[in-house]
Amino acid sequence: MEEDSAKKIICKAILQMMGSPKKHIEDTIKQYVKKIKEDYKEISVVNEFYSKAKKEKDSPMYNVFAELDMEVQGIENLVWFCIDYMPASIEISDPDEIVYSAQYLTGFVNDLLAKLHKVDMRLKHLSAENQVLGKNGVTLMKNIIIVQLKNGPKGPDELAEGAGVPVEHINKFLAVMEKEGKITKDGKKYKIDA
Repeated sequence: MEEDSAKKIICKAILQMMGSPKKHIEDTIKQYVKKIKEDYKEISVVNEFYSKAKKEKDSPMYNVFAELDMEVQGIENLVWFCIDYMPASIEISDPDEIVYSAQYLTGFVNDLLAKLHKVDMRLKHLSAENQVLGKNGVTLMKNIIIVQLKNGPKGPDELAEGAGVPVEHINKFLAVMEKEGKITKDGKKYKIDA
């Protein structure tokens, strides 16, 4: 049986984006397709169609899509394209069947796993950074409240205005800080014990 590792794949890819403002998201999807053409010499975009951006219901965001008719050299390049650009869908129209040797497929799957492990490590790293940023944000907000209260007792509205955040957010911090014993409530105002 002959291996089809370099066989041309004829397919349609649909890419979707959401964002705002309308013109920005329409321009961005065109730039995204331009980048695909520049990055992948093994992919030839034969035809492209861009939708007009449509406003999402009950949201300030717009949704837009691009439909690309492509010729791709080998299924592995199609898989890398899918991993790198995350199309919403792919429809292969030709060939009807693709054949690979076990040795070739083993090598390809191992390359795929290596890339997935790399992505997984990046996600774990970003998650750890996000946790540190979250903790730092909480500490910063508590410090902002303490600094404001050093100038005398203040109510939640005053503290929210001084911190530049909604009063609902300040109320959550005040409840935690009061429970921790860092501040006390005196009527409608909060203070720090000197």
